[in-house]
Amino acid sequence: MIEYRDEVWPASWKQQKETKLEVEALEHVHEPLRLPILQDNHRLFSLKQKVLSTCKPGKEDFYGFLQKMKNDMNAELEREDDGYFELNAKALIGDPQAVSFFMNEIEKYLRKTPFTGKVPDAYGTAAEALFHEWKGFGPAYRWFTDRAYSESTGLQMIGRQIFYNHRGKFVVYPYEMPSLDRVEQLKRSLLKSDPNKKLNKDNPSVEFKMDDPLWPGRFIRLAIWVSPRVWEGFTTISLRRQVVEFLDLEDQAGTECIPAEAIELIRALSGTFRNTIIAGAVGSGKTTFANTVVGEQLLGSSSCMGVVMIEKHPESILPYQIKGHRIIPIQAANEELMEVGVESLRHDPNILYMTEMRYNEWEFYLWSGEKGYDGITGTFHTVDSEDIPYQGAFAVSTRIGGSLKGHLISALKSCELVFILESVADGKKRLARISEVYYDEAANSVFANDLMRWEEEESAWSYNDKLTAGLMQKMKKKNPRASRVFLQELGHLAALKPMDGPLKESLKSKIVLNE
Repeated sequence: MIEYRDEVWPASWKQQKETKLEVEALEHVHEPLRLPILQDNHRLFSLKQKVLSTCKPGKEDFYGFLQKMKNDMNAELEREDDGYFELNAKALIGDPQAVSFFMNEIEKYLRKTPFTGKVPDAYGTAAEALFHEWKGFGPAYRWFTDRAYSESTGLQMIGRQIFYNHRGKFVVYPYEMPSLDRVEQLKRSLLKSDPNKKLNKDNPSVEFKMDDPLWPGRFIRLAIWVSPRVWEGFTTISLRRQVVEFLDLEDQAGTECIPAEAIELIRALSGTFRNTIIAGAVGSGKTTFANTVVGEQLLGSSSCMGVVMIEKHPESILPYQIKGHRIIPIQAANEELMEVGVESLRHDPNILYMTEMRYNEWEFYLWSGEKGYDGITGTFHTVDSEDIPYQGAFAVSTRIGGSLKGHLISALKSCELVFILESVADGKKRLARISEVYYDEAANSVFANDLMRWEEEESAWSYNDKLTAGLMQKMKKKNPRASRVFLQELGHLAALKPMDGPLKESLKSKIVLNE
């Protein structure tokens, strides 16, 4: 904007010029105009400022205008539409019809009552800002709707702060929530989408899911913590997006999670249907790899297979990705997991798939393995293959009591193979270990026998073909052809890239077994 100073105009012209400018300003109220600046740097009369100062409260301040609009529109919409509250829930998760409805209502309101103030920086238009601050996720909405964030696997709000996962690492989001009250409003809106969920001082945490606006048919997992679980003012909302479709082993090799040389080895190993735990830290890719293992078992089968998939919250996308097999996705709460798991066996499954094992799931996993079922696959948060049986036994003992040693013996009958995944640079994942877990009667201890392992110093994988006779016998009985291919591939790679020190003892298990 050009600003004219006193010395530019002769005194006789100055008065005429100011009068003309004021007349033009009256004709263009919405165009800001500054009059000549005096030598003492004081601005003259600003017509726009004068007009805005006489406006009704809320016209200039965005959040004041938003509150007035909400009051006006809520009264009108609640009176006219019985499905108003259902539309609210759908608008929050980006349902196109619900979003269109509210956007139309907002635009109609703006035509009657124009907003003349400044729109918050996170938004491009007043209508967009009003919708997302009223019905959406506030400034975080771009993470849900903008394709630029489609590969981001997580978003986290802690109080007003917002962070998002970018290539495997959390970074600061460009905007914050406008206030703690807005965070609380969002929390309440999310809870309304699932009336069965309770969140209060007696139940300070909750988990559920919502549809992903960017990926139709997929979902976002939400976890909310409130006081007293977290400090006052630090309400935490964590969201995890499922961004990966089903990857077969060739795809996993393409992402450098596994080496191309091991594709046939792992495919054959999965074809022996041994009881397997896919483990790793949060965000290590264990669920994706578990989908790969189970998917390879289904794709490699010449007959229709039955899969019972037991989850508290939907984790796997296999039912959408692989057709031609009897995949039964079951949702069960903690207190009913064991009962539902036992009932599921009546549906003749060939594979039991537990996508997120914590405490309750271990009871069914150990029970199934001890009963002689194979083809059990589960995921678990840990990074130590050798301690898997102990951790499973400890989980069951903590939940239902009984002898820790007895539960450990049960776990040793149920856990046969462990895959360990880890996160690496640039958001990539890597298969760090494949281990056979076994009980050494002579040493009265538990060992992990690594069959494949990532060697950090060499930046390559090494291999060990010394399996226990018990495991080889089970594999050959289940699938002779797959067992033969596996042993051939493992023997070949072990000769080329032998492993040093494949055994690692579980000191926790040893202490329990020798009590």
